[in-house]
Amino acid sequence: MSMKILFATSTLFPYRVDWLNEMGKYAKVDIFYLLDNDEARNSKWMSKRPENCRYTLMKGIELPRIGKISLEFIRYVRKHGKEYDAILLDGYGFSTQLLNIWYLNCHHYNYYVNIDGMVYNEKEKSYINYIKKKIISKFPYCLSGSKATNKILNQYGVPNNRIINHPFTSLYKNDIYSDIASLKEKEKLRYELGITEEKMIISVGRFSYMAGYGKGYDVLLRAAQKLEKNIGWYIVGGKPTEEFVRLTKEAGLKNVHYVEFLSKEDLKKYYRAADLFCLMTVSDVWGLVINEAMACGLPIITTNKCVAGLDLVLNGENGYLVNVGDDTTLANYIYYLFSNQKLLTNMSRVSLQLIQSYTIENMATIHLQAINTINNIG
Repeated sequence: MSMKILFATSTLFPYRVDWLNEMGKYAKVDIFYLLDNDEARNSKWMSKRPENCRYTLMKGIELPRIGKISLEFIRYVRKHGKEYDAILLDGYGFSTQLLNIWYLNCHHYNYYVNIDGMVYNEKEKSYINYIKKKIISKFPYCLSGSKATNKILNQYGVPNNRIINHPFTSLYKNDIYSDIASLKEKEKLRYELGITEEKMIISVGRFSYMAGYGKGYDVLLRAAQKLEKNIGWYIVGGKPTEEFVRLTKEAGLKNVHYVEFLSKEDLKKYYRAADLFCLMTVSDVWGLVINEAMACGLPIITTNKCVAGLDLVLNGENGYLVNVGDDTTLANYIYYLFSNQKLLTNMSRVSLQLIQSYTIENMATIHLQAINTINNIG
């Protein structure tokens, strides 16, 4: 008899759908989700739904400043909760999920909370910290996507024996290249894509996040002004704001190019054509574009507020971590790497090696094995 898993989440993002589909090959997975779309995301990108799982859009009511509230998951658990081998909650940062957690705690359910990543906030108010500790410390088990997140969970009162690590990713095994792009492959792709600069940097992230500032595109523009114009900067994030178009024009940065959202296959071409990936985000609880870039064999420069970077970037081995907003250090690292082709090539190879285990197949297997092990112990 296959395992039965009950899953609750806010939104079915495509990478979440892929992971649930993979688990659905080996277990019966029933999904309850709260929102059918995300206004900040591309609607076509958000349209994917699971094929190997049953899924239910929860009915509820919209409350001002709170959002959608639904008791549908609680009602279902009341009737059928004991029929499942595991209840898996995806995150805790929305009101309906907090209600779900409250109910499960009150009725002494063993459950798992899946946490992709957490960014440490040194300015967190004491009362917020207190409330978080009260909630998080009571999680029976946490499925954590990063070692950096483990440390924050510890601070909120979750001991290591209640934390299970998994490789958070959006990549299937066959999405990861076996070798870095050759010079011939890069030249062919750049010709196809109309890229004329001698060197190429790519950054990927939606402009809708803090109007471009959230992904640090202002930092990229400042760094570009400090470097040679034979470096092409390709920012893939949808339509740029009028402000960024103006800033780029005023700075005379004809080597900075804005690219609309791309299909998965077209984005791979840009990754493989590039020499370096930069993500100067102000805060990312993970940053799946880091995984994608590494899977295509790119060195990474990102910030110390990008959780994927904290876990996947080994300083000086496959890239560098810099402080948020530090365009001078960013420019210095880029100049150094582009002056040392051998180092750049070695970093590319290390990125490919480090990302090998970060697959959806592994992610699903680790979740299922963890649930099976804990159930057997219990």
